[in-house]
Amino acid sequence: MHRWHPSTIRSVRQGRILAQGLVVCVMVALVSLLPGWSSEIKTWDRALLPQLARVTFQAPPSQPGQTWPPRLRHLGTGLVLGYLYDPNAPATALSQLRQLTPVLTGVAADWYSVNAAGQISGQTQPGVVRFAERHRLLNLAVVEQTDPGVLSALLASPAAEQRAMEQMLTMVESDRFAGVNLDWEGIVPSDRSRFNRFVGKLCALFHVHGYYVTLSVPAETASQPLNSWTGAYDYPVLGREADLLMIMAYDQHWSGGHPGPIASTAWVRSVLAYTISVVPHQKVILGIPGYGYDWNGEGAVALSFVQAEGLRHQYAPSAHGNHFQYLQNGVVHSVWFENTQSFLNKIHLVSGFELRGIVLWRIGIEDPKMWDFLQ
Repeated sequence: MHRWHPSTIRSVRQGRILAQGLVVCVMVALVSLLPGWSSEIKTWDRALLPQLARVTFQAPPSQPGQTWPPRLRHLGTGLVLGYLYDPNAPATALSQLRQLTPVLTGVAADWYSVNAAGQISGQTQPGVVRFAERHRLLNLAVVEQTDPGVLSALLASPAAEQRAMEQMLTMVESDRFAGVNLDWEGIVPSDRSRFNRFVGKLCALFHVHGYYVTLSVPAETASQPLNSWTGAYDYPVLGREADLLMIMAYDQHWSGGHPGPIASTAWVRSVLAYTISVVPHQKVILGIPGYGYDWNGEGAVALSFVQAEGLRHQYAPSAHGNHFQYLQNGVVHSVWFENTQSFLNKIHLVSGFELRGIVLWRIGIEDPKMWDFLQ
């Protein structure tokens, strides 16, 4: 399984040309329950999962006349990535990575944020970065922002945009990342063209220096420029500029809505069918959730797989699959979560649509058995 090494990026910056092709080495990892799983789940928590028969996760076959952008050839194929969110537990993060090294090809470290002035803040964990470099993992720095007002102010200011780009480049260079992942959620539709412009400028800057720009974007099943959640994300333009689009195919049913699957197979299939109609399939990474929700009639609480299974064993021991209901203090609860079966259903879609790979939101909250079936 090929892993992109940051030193290769530095070689690119020095003008050297890679002399050998990249291949995917098939591996099977039998991973036991990860120690020290965090019980803290972000209110918007996302991740990756599920299935019950072994499958082979293969690289997309070459098509006659197909031209692969050189930058993507360097990345390799059959990518298995995981978002890493561990603000208070660097030791746990390292422990998780050590156990998943036979399967993972890269991590997206969710350690940074950007403000309206374009200033980047956050704390790098050198031990994690060194581990990723030593094990040849593609190591991306996630720069997050979920406040629409902050993002609008940033995108409206040329000075703030320039500051954000320069500080991201400095961070990537000094902390030895392969590139960045912009996880900017909630951009208002009226900022669609501004976001397109910013991504284009950021890619131009980073590509000159040999670094990658990847984007985490909300899932959609059709172009909806006026949609309040997805309208700002112009798939055709973003897919042309960025190196990879990580499609956040989760929260089909969210904590503020009605109970239902986090990411049903049919819905994910619709998302991918639209995505590859406007974005080259070799640039698409499917985001897979590892979490669940417990709806109680007044909203929902995010759950890890372990927490969901704990509730099932306590209140609905005869229930099977990734959905159950239970009664507590006179209130009916409806729990939907992701497990190995639902994960494997999505892996079949990845193979069928010939995508570049998968990314799990997030490492440490998923059904651990899912890793047994990744090859």
